[in-house]
This record gives sequence, structure tokens and C-alpha cells, in this order.
Amino acid sequence: MMTLKQTALKQTLTTTLALAAGMAFGARAQAAQPALVTPAWLQTHLHAPGLVVLEIYDSTAQAPDFAAGHVPGAVFTGFINDGWRATVNNVPAMLPPPADIAKVIGGFGIGPHSQVVLVTGGTARGDFTATTRVFWSLRMSGVADVAILNGGEVAWAASGAPVATGAPVAPRPVAFTPHLSPGLDVTLADVAADLTSHQAVLVDARPPAQFEGRAVSPVVKAPGTLPGALNLPAAALETIDGEGLLPPARLQAALAKAGVPAAKPAITFCNTGILGSLDWFVLREVLGNPHVALYDGSMAEWTADPARPVVAGKSAF
Repeated sequence: MMTLKQTALKQTLTTTLALAAGMAFGARAQAAQPALVTPAWLQTHLHAPGLVVLEIYDSTAQAPDFAAGHVPGAVFTGFINDGWRATVNNVPAMLPPPADIAKVIGGFGIGPHSQVVLVTGGTARGDFTATTRVFWSLRMSGVADVAILNGGEVAWAASGAPVATGAPVAPRPVAFTPHLSPGLDVTLADVAADLTSHQAVLVDARPPAQFEGRAVSPVVKAPGTLPGALNLPAAALETIDGEGLLPPARLQAALAKAGVPAAKPAITFCNTGILGSLDWFVLREVLGNPHVALYDGSMAEWTADPARPVVAGKSAF
């Protein structure tokens, strides 16, 4: 079964990852709204026609947490078991095939012209990486107007905005046809080519222990990282509660510490494309570099063949 990205004509790595002409905080190439919004922004737009607010929890088992308090009118989803990821060609946690991701997106009432705001759910520590992964999945599938509420449900409640209670209400499904947004992802072949061409910076979003080969995820077959990769841990970019991103100056400081140029073409990755989606979001959607792509298969796919090179990295973190 073909993935969405496999069914569309791929641009070459040279075209996809051409050097950005400039960078500005908050810039976005395609969407009409900012990629990262505040509670005040969301409260102002809460009743806009076509708006879908999607609160993201790790699992559907956390529906009681959603019931205890959420953004009024929000839709509930559990990232792990609501169909946002699938095993494709024996690679875990990939973007599902077109027909499957179409059912997921349309099932939450999201159409190609919807305005979507994603909220990291709950008042306990959230999972901002799940939120950025859903953001990437929506953008990959052709939904252009997507934003994330910085600070999630915690920031919403702390702002004094209204909080609704009650069990999740099933959204009204709509028809959705995925259309690949070019330049947002790369394949294994693209990554292999970059090891020779060095056209893009390889950015590993995993914890230093995994980057250096001192720890290994169960889905990865060999310790270490891609040759020449730099380590920009996702945790170094998000707030301590896991609900949002650090201020711009601290994001830039983390990039500088990692040695990652903010305006050079980049490929982000991790174990299964979850942590890598946060680095992708920061570099592309927040810091304005339009030539950053996510390697969806990441180290789970790369290390499936022992002949592919893996090295022990040296993290600055």
C-alpha cells in the first residue's frame, strides 16, 4: 500500500530544500494565520466560521481529562490510537495511506478549507510533540490554515478565557481528499543522497543519550545517529510543562548551541518522526525557514538495513 507521499510526484532534494532567501519570526509561506497563536488570539477567533479547535491528548483513554475542562467547542482526539499514524512497509508510526488519513481528518470535521487550531490538552504535563506531529500531518495532507495554541490548555485556562466541561461530542464528519503539500517531507532516498551532497543540515531531535548511542529506542535497530547530523533535542525548545514553545530568543539560543543554522535547508528526524516534527515546526513554521523537511521514517526506517551508516554523535546538550 502506497503512502501519501509515495503517490505524489516528489520534487528533487535540490528543489525541495533550496536555500531560504530570508527569515523572520512568525513568517509562514502558505497559511493565512500565524503558526503559533496566543489564548487572546484564539478567544478573538473562537466563533469564526469554519474554525475547528482540536485538543490533542496522548490517548483516547484521557477523555475524562478533556471532560474536566477544555476550550469551548473543541473536538477531542487521542494521538496514539485515533489513526494519526500507521505502520507502512514495516516502518512504524508513518503518515497513513491517503484513504486512511482522509477518514481521520474528515472524521474530525476538518475540510481542506477549514481553519484549524490545535491545542495540547490537559492541565498535567502535555505532549507538544504530538501536537506538532498532527500539525505536520494536516499540512502534509493539504490543510493550509493550521495553528497551534502556544501553552495549550494550561495557557488557555490561565488566561481567564472560558473553559467548558463535559464529555467529548462526536464531530460532524466531512468529505476530505488529501493533496500532498510538496517540500514538507523527504524519503529515505533523499536522506541517503544528502549524505553525499550535504545540501541540507541533518537535525536529530532526540535526547542526547540516543543521539550519542548510549540509549536506543525499541523501534531502532542500531545505536547512534546519521553521519554528520547535529543534535537539537526537542526538549530544549519546549516549555517545562510540555505545553508550548520557549520565547524566540531562547529558541535561537538553542539553535546556536546545537550549531544549526536557522536559514539553511534542513532535514529533521528522530526515531519515528514525532520529536522531529517539533524541530521541523520551530525551524519552518515559527522561525520562517521554508526549506525544512521532516524525514517521516527517521531512524526506525534508516536502521532497518544494517548496511546503512550510523555513527555515535556528540551532543552540545
